[in-house]
Amino acid sequence: MRRIDVMSRCCTRWLALTLLSLSVAACRLRDSGRVDSLALRQDAAGPRLRVAIIGRTNDPRISAAREAVDYWNAEFLRLGRRFRLDAPVVRTDSIPDALLRAASGEAVLGAGPATSTLRRTLSAVPADIVIALSQTDLISFGVRWRPGQLGAVGIRRADVWPLSLPNTVRNVIAHELGHVLGLEHNGDATTLMCGRPASCRPVDFASGNARFFPLTAEDERRLTRRWP
Repeated sequence: MRRIDVMSRCCTRWLALTLLSLSVAACRLRDSGRVDSLALRQDAAGPRLRVAIIGRTNDPRISAAREAVDYWNAEFLRLGRRFRLDAPVVRTDSIPDALLRAASGEAVLGAGPATSTLRRTLSAVPADIVIALSQTDLISFGVRWRPGQLGAVGIRRADVWPLSLPNTVRNVIAHELGHVLGLEHNGDATTLMCGRPASCRPVDFASGNARFFPLTAEDERRLTRRWP
């Protein structure tokens, strides 16, 4: 589970978000000295981002991806944030497996040509966050970029253990979405965002009960600072 962070460093102020505006509002996102510029859609409930799931229509991971989005919306509600992710739209766009594997391989090294190509490929998808359910072997990853789309998630194929375990795949997708939303790895294997260089691995999410692993207090602080 890796992430690519290609945000530029700059200084800015929060732009006011109008609660009842139906237009697109520009929002500056702060975190640990980093600032990101992103267009947030406004409706009567608050700012929102569009989510697309790309995969086969009968892919069992689609329900896990929907559950992961619901998890994040429940967390934002619990934290008193108005920001929400829209209900995901399922699409059957074709993303070359080789491109997803290359982007996954670049995750540990930072942005590279595959990352840029993936971004251009996904620019035609009408969504701010894209969850790609791959049919190939790769290390699941979350990539964050700007401007325009916020980022993308790539998930390893469904028939490979431990991604074949229902509770593992739902938490892996939620974990990678956490990177897109601005969270880092930690070393606590009992939490959602545990990851490299710690020894925790996707199999640690295995459980006989359907549940999401919790956030840390630092995760909650980051989300509260970043999202309105």
